[in-house]
Amino acid sequence: MKKKESILLDKRVEVKDFINEGMARTFPAYLFNAVGYALEKVLRLNKIPHWTINAAALLAVVILPGIIVASVLGEIPQWGYSHLFYLGLLPYGYFSAVVCYVNVVYNVLPGIRDYIVDSIQHVQDLDKLKKWLTGFCSVRGWLSFSVIVGILTATIFTIGVSLSIGKFIGVGLTVITFLVGLFYLSPLYIIFYIFLLPPQLAQYHLNTYESDPVNSEVIQRLISILNTYLYLVAGYVAVGTTLISLSPATVWWVWGSIPVGWIPTILQFLINQYYIRKIIITAKWHNLNQLQSQIVALQKKNMCTEPEATINRINQLMDLHDRISARPNSVLNWSTGLNFLNQLLLPLLGLLIGTINEILKFLNVKIVP
Repeated sequence: MKKKESILLDKRVEVKDFINEGMARTFPAYLFNAVGYALEKVLRLNKIPHWTINAAALLAVVILPGIIVASVLGEIPQWGYSHLFYLGLLPYGYFSAVVCYVNVVYNVLPGIRDYIVDSIQHVQDLDKLKKWLTGFCSVRGWLSFSVIVGILTATIFTIGVSLSIGKFIGVGLTVITFLVGLFYLSPLYIIFYIFLLPPQLAQYHLNTYESDPVNSEVIQRLISILNTYLYLVAGYVAVGTTLISLSPATVWWVWGSIPVGWIPTILQFLINQYYIRKIIITAKWHNLNQLQSQIVALQKKNMCTEPEATINRINQLMDLHDRISARPNSVLNWSTGLNFLNQLLLPLLGLLIGTINEILKFLNVKIVP
């Protein structure tokens, strides 16, 4: 028994160390750190700058080449309101990487390391978690995804904005679009792996308070991690949806934000609720089955020899069984649902405001011959 406990403790330390090392390989921490090392050497600093400095420096690297190209080609004097609005919107696309960094480095991975790993009771489950972490922290994985999706996204934006304006947006803005495209939808790689996290955890043997699993520390911590993750993503998508609805040059992307931003967000919410409920029910039934077995054993053995004491004990166990059974199986309630719906109101408002003219034209076409 002690040997098994020692192996389990060693495996937990191994997984925690892997998380600590893996943070630096996640998107966009790997890129921010690379910029930090470059600044440290070029400016001869004593240490790597804070990640916010690195992120700002990388933003300059992404934006300035396009500005220089536009200036050299004489495109800037030809820019109108739509061009300037689009230029102002591009840094917000880059900001998705910043939100991703905060979510991964300050919420998801520290939460797993500090609260989830210690609650996992089997070495095999820790091995499964480490395998998930390997994909999550894979530089090759997210880099390949970023390049492929980035090029596709930038191409769509360049064509879409050009068509909305009525002419080609210019070489300078196209350069910025393609550079920002490498960051804008790259968090979808992280989103995909977060989709897989609750189903993974639902298969593990977790240390829960079986008499009331919903109030176990590991459940509450997991809820906090997933909710924080979800609200950061939803907040970014909500603000982005509102911003792109303010200009005719980008309002068409409001419809694109639904499959790219809001459907994944809603799916994540539903996945979280379903699998947390599954974890809670599994823990409850583990305890309920033990109580049922005790009740059956008492009925078979002691009813003849000590009927009164046996009946009292059975009643106690049945009362405990009923109390545990009555405890909630889910953390979903009216408050949780309303909070999530509130996150959807802002983008819905932006969608209606941004496309009201198109909607009215569409209705007129249908109603008036």
